[in-house]
Amino acid sequence: MIEFEKVSKTYPGASRPAVEDFSYRVVEGTSTVFVGPSGCGKTTLLRMVNRMVSPDSGRVLVRGEDISKGDPVGLRRSIGYVMQHSGLLPHRTVTDNVAAVAQLNGMGRRQARERAAELLKLVGLDPALGSRYPAELSGGQAQRVGVARGLVANPDILLMDEPFGAVDPVVRRGLQEEILAIKESMDTTILMVTHDIDEAFLLGDEIVLLGDAAVIEQAGSAEDFITSPASEVVREFTGADSRFLSVREHEGRSLIVDRNGRVRGVLE
Repeated sequence: MIEFEKVSKTYPGASRPAVEDFSYRVVEGTSTVFVGPSGCGKTTLLRMVNRMVSPDSGRVLVRGEDISKGDPVGLRRSIGYVMQHSGLLPHRTVTDNVAAVAQLNGMGRRQARERAAELLKLVGLDPALGSRYPAELSGGQAQRVGVARGLVANPDILLMDEPFGAVDPVVRRGLQEEILAIKESMDTTILMVTHDIDEAFLLGDEIVLLGDAAVIEQAGSAEDFITSPASEVVREFTGADSRFLSVREHEGRSLIVDRNGRVRGVLE
């Protein structure tokens, strides 16, 4: 579905490459998360997929086609995109922000607005909010609208660029749950970047941990990272030592505690 073939990118004035000789294939229908520290090249890779960034060498294939040979505008319209701060147009209502993407893809105005209302429901918002402007929304509401806009044209690919980094932990968890629910209801290939390994473990069928210049430290499922970390770098980034859990009984309940005795959860 998405394939990187030996892509490299050095930004003007930089002393080292942002991405160097990176190859990876995102499998159709999966949720893949690129995770790593700031500056590791994960956002550069994401933006290569819709040609917001062009590699200096190598190529990116989407749906089997080399994207450098096609129309970038058509490519971007065919791919859903959700960014960190929602990116909503301040002078347009919520409904118009969402419906505009569907209209750009050829949908009629009335149908696009109906579709926008459906997507607002899908991301857990009351369609009545459609008449509001972005400034009248909370951060969590605005981010949900951003997700709705990314999905409104029924894309087979959805890119998510640290989409929940700007909201508080409670709202973040709610948004993560919405994405999990959407994964179950829509046949969409998701490629997401985050610096939060727990978010990657929650949302990713496949997780790719990146080091400097997008070197792959390890790729695999959450279970792979927990049970078989590839190196000390992986162990440190994932906090592997703090993930050794045990069960302790307390007042008739079975508590999950870490190796330091801190409570992490309750067994049902």
